[in-house]
Amino acid sequence: MFIQVYNEWLDYKKTQVKSTTYYSRKKRANLYIVTFFKDYKLHNIKIDTINKWKSNIMNLNVELEHKNRLIADLKEILEYAKNNFDFDGKILSKLQKYRVEKIKTEGDSNYNFWSYDDFKKFIQVVDNDLYYTMFNFLYYTGVRFGEMIALNWNDIDLERKTLQINKTLSNKVEGKKFIITEPKTKNSNRIIDLDNNLVELLYKHKQKEEKIYNFNNQMFVFGNARYIPSTTFTRKLNYYINKAEVKKISPHGFRHSHVSLLINLGCDSRDVAERIGDTIQVVEKTYYHMFPQKKKRTVEVLNMINSKQSYVIHIKVKMLYKVNMKKN
Repeated sequence: MFIQVYNEWLDYKKTQVKSTTYYSRKKRANLYIVTFFKDYKLHNIKIDTINKWKSNIMNLNVELEHKNRLIADLKEILEYAKNNFDFDGKILSKLQKYRVEKIKTEGDSNYNFWSYDDFKKFIQVVDNDLYYTMFNFLYYTGVRFGEMIALNWNDIDLERKTLQINKTLSNKVEGKKFIITEPKTKNSNRIIDLDNNLVELLYKHKQKEEKIYNFNNQMFVFGNARYIPSTTFTRKLNYYINKAEVKKISPHGFRHSHVSLLINLGCDSRDVAERIGDTIQVVEKTYYHMFPQKKKRTVEVLNMINSKQSYVIHIKVKMLYKVNMKKN
C-alpha cells in the first residue's frame, strides 16, 4: 500500500532533516499527496494515475514553485518505494516539474523590496512604538524574521553597538508551540554592527521593557515573555502598508530592502554577504539585478576593448596611407 511506503519514508526523513523542515514537508504531503494516494496499492499506481494527480495539483490555487515542491515530494516517496518495495520505477519519468517563468512575485527579490524613499514613507505612519522599533530593526539589519524574534537581550550589546545572531525561532514543529534552533546556515552565525539611530531606538525600547515585572536578559527582545507570531507581525505590517499607501512586501521583504540599501550605499557583494549571513555566491545570484555597477563595468570594459580596436585600426590605416603617399 502507498500509505505504508509513505509512513516509512516519513520515519526516514525525520532522521535526515531539521524538525522544521520535516514538519513542513509532512504537512504539505498530508494535504496534497496522501489524500489522493492513501487507498492505492503500489501496483495500481500507473501513468494515468500520476497524470490525474498532476492535473489536480495544476488546478490548485498556489504558486507554481509550491506545485513543483509537491511533485518533488511525490517523486522522492516513489523513489523510496522503488528502492525498498516492489514498484516499477519507470513511472518516475512522468513526474517532471513544471517550467517556472520568471515573473514578479512578492517572494521575488526583484519585486519584494522597498527603496529608501518607500521605507521612509512607510515608517512615518507607524504610530506603535514596538512595531516602529521592529520595522526599523529589520530594515537596518537585514536579519531574517525568525532570527529577530529569537533574540534575547543577551544578544545585543548596546555599548559596543553590536548584535549577535546565533539562533532562529520557528513555530512550525510538530507537537510544540515553538523551538529555537541554530540559524539557517553556518554563515548565519554572525555579529552585526548597529547604527546609532537603531541603538537609540533599542535603548529606549529596553528601558520600557525593564519596567516589566521579573524582567531579565533572557526575555525576548521583541515580545518579552512571549515571542511575536509571524501572523501577528504580518497583520500589523499590512495595516501600515495600507495606511502609508506603499507597495506591499512580506516580512522577508525587509531583508531584500536592506540589501538594496547597502548596494545603493556602495557596499560590494562581500560586505553584503557578511552582514546578512549569506555566501557571496548566493548574494550575487539572488541580488545581481541590484548591482547596476557590475553591469555598467561590463559595458565599460567592452567599450574599452572596442576603443582600443578602433584606435589600432586607425593607426594601421594612417600608416598604410603614409606608405602609399611615399610610393606615389
